[in-house]
Parts: sequence; structure tokens; C-alpha cells
Amino acid sequence: MTDSVPSSSSRLGRFLAFFIRHKLIAVLILLFLALTLYRLATLKSADFSASFEAEPVYVELVQANYGTIRDLGLYYGTLSAPSKYTLASKVGGEVNELLADIGDRLVNGDVVAILDNEEYTLARDRAALNVSLVEAQHVEAMANLDFARNDMARQANLTQKSIVTQAEFETAENRLKQAEARMAVAASQLEAARNSLADAELRLSYTRIVASWPMDNDTVSYRYVGARLVNVGDLIASNTPIFELVSLDPLLVVVEIIEKDYPKVHVGMEVSIRTEAYGKETFKGVVKRIAPVLSADSRQARVEMEVANPGLRLKPGMFAEVIFVFDERRGVWSVAQDVPFRRNDGYVIFIADPVTQTVSELKVELGLREGDRVELIDATNINGPVVALGQHLLQDGQPYRLPGDNTRPASSRETAPSPGSGKMES
Repeated sequence: MTDSVPSSSSRLGRFLAFFIRHKLIAVLILLFLALTLYRLATLKSADFSASFEAEPVYVELVQANYGTIRDLGLYYGTLSAPSKYTLASKVGGEVNELLADIGDRLVNGDVVAILDNEEYTLARDRAALNVSLVEAQHVEAMANLDFARNDMARQANLTQKSIVTQAEFETAENRLKQAEARMAVAASQLEAARNSLADAELRLSYTRIVASWPMDNDTVSYRYVGARLVNVGDLIASNTPIFELVSLDPLLVVVEIIEKDYPKVHVGMEVSIRTEAYGKETFKGVVKRIAPVLSADSRQARVEMEVANPGLRLKPGMFAEVIFVFDERRGVWSVAQDVPFRRNDGYVIFIADPVTQTVSELKVELGLREGDRVELIDATNINGPVVALGQHLLQDGQPYRLPGDNTRPASSRETAPSPGSGKMES
């Protein structure tokens, strides 16, 4: 039996029969072939040499800044008085007078309140009378002692001459010892009476409440009344707070520094402070104390700064914005942070040539950041505006267009004068 081999004519016939039965598929295949041939013809007619011009890309341009850029740290805290003292009554009684009020300036030693002193005056008078009585007893005991001493001397002399008996001598000796004991008791009672008088006089003096605070290492001799805590007529007990005294110059502000900025802060470092009350006006502060440890929970460290307040414009309790200048560089180029575009081998920016409407690629290194701007390290040839939007679609030498610009860009092969500098002083 011999196998039949289909001829090429029969295969072509079956292929044609398939296309006749499936006309739609045939039309689609023919269209695809036609489009493919047209595209190949278009590409073949294009010039793939150096004269090839890419399609322009729509971009937005901005100017690079030339000037100063700083590494800033921005923190927030509250102004407070570095020293606060509470004046309290050392004795109880009724408040008769208040000689100071909120906002008053006080010098160490000023009388600020007076309590009813009748009870303490009576106690002082009783103590004084008791001292007088005990002093009289002391004088009597001293006279008795002198008499006993003289009698003892006389008895001793008579005993030597055998005029008095030994028993009479011993009696005189006992009277002297008794007189000496009474003298010692009288002296002790006199000292106790005088101490009681001193205590009564001291408690009487406490009815005049005096402003006082430690003066060690304190260059400011005055304080201000921050709060009044009692009223005239109040009956208060001992140790009742009456006034709060605060110092207003300098003031203290405390912030919590994050771990990244902690090594950049040092004692003596100057800071700028702004408050909501004074808008953009800044006040100078100095770092005085830095905590040697960071909190394990927040990874932050306490930093205390003193703020000079000679005009007393700043007040404790104000919200404070503290600006640290960690580093500063002058005469550098900077752009918005979204201008540099990251490529595999680093960052690049594209400088626009407004005459030829093409861009040139420039590799850059990023430096300090301030706000929304970043420093371009060693950038010395930024001689035009830079691309701020659309840079991810660009290549070196590629033409560009601006939004709303429908004109055809000039050829990159045309000779053009040097574009103007994009330099802008900040």
C-alpha cells in the first residue's frame, strides 16, 4: 500500500478555502501585515545617525538659587521661669494686709503681707514678764550664794582658831552647796525664759511676711509676683502659700532633642527663638545644659536654654519655636528637593537652554537640606534654568517644550549664543 503525499497545490487550495470561509480573520491579518510594512518603511526612512532628533518633552523650569544654605533643627517648647519661689506664712492667723499683688516687682526683704499679731504680742509680753521674774530670782540666788560663801569663809577661820565646832563648820559648808545649786537652777531658768522670749518675738515677727529667696549665684536681686494665693480676711494656718515669686530675666526654654541631632548640640551654642505673640521676630538664646542620657522610650534628650529678656516682653508659659543652626554654607547652589533625579549611578539635574530648547544633563551630589531646598555640592556650571517637572522622561541633549508652547524647538545642531545665567542670589 502506497501513502499518498499531498501536493503543494492541494495545501494552497486548503489555505485559500480556509480564508474564504473565515473572511473576517483574513481581513484582520491583511491589515496587520499592511501596518507592519508601513512601520518598517517609516523606520527605514528615518536617520539613526547623530542627526536623529528625539521627540520634545513638556517640562516645567525653575531657577537654581545661589547663596547660603543651612542645616536647621526645629523644635518646640514652652518658656518658663528658671527660678520660682513660694512665699508661705510661718505662723497661722488672719490676713490683715496684703502689700503686694500680681505683677509687682519685689526686692529681697520687702514686706508683702501682715497677719493679725494680737495673740503673738500677748505671748511676747508674757515671755518678757517671765524673764523679769526669773531675773529677780537669779539675783536673789546670786545674793544667797555670796552670803553662803562669806559665811563659809568665816566659819573656816573660826574653826582654825577652835572657836566653833566642826559641826558648825559642816553646816556652813552645806549651806554653801545649797546656794550654789539654787544659783545653777536660777541661771538655767533665766536662760530658758530668755529663749522663750526670743521665740515669742520671732513668732511675732513672722506676722510680717517678708519676700525672701536664696541669693547664692544669683545676679538678679528682684523678683515678680506671679500669683497671689490668699485674700485679706482669710484665716490661714502655718505654711500656707501666699505668693508665688518668679524671675523673668533670663527665661528658660526646654526642648527634647532627637538622637540624630543630639551630637550636633553643645553647651554655649546660640539658638533663635520665635513665639506666636511676636510672629517672625526672633530672640537669642544660649544652650546651658544638655542631659547626658537619652530616654530609652523616646530616644530624645533634654536640652535647656536661657533666653535674655531685658524688656520683659517674653513671659513664662509662652509657646516657643527653637531654631538650631547646625551647619551653614555660603556661596553654594541649591534647588528644590524634587529637582534632582536619581539614576543608577547617582543624582542628575537637567539644565535648560532657552535658545535651542534642549537640556543638558549634569551629575550632582546632594548636601545640606533647608526646608524644601537641597544643596548641590561642587555645582559650578549651572548656567540656566533647571527642569523641575518631567525630568524622568529626559536624556542629555533632548529637546523640551513648555506648557502652552506649540512652536517647534530649534535643532540641537544649530549654533546658539551662550544662554543667560540662572544665578539668583538668596
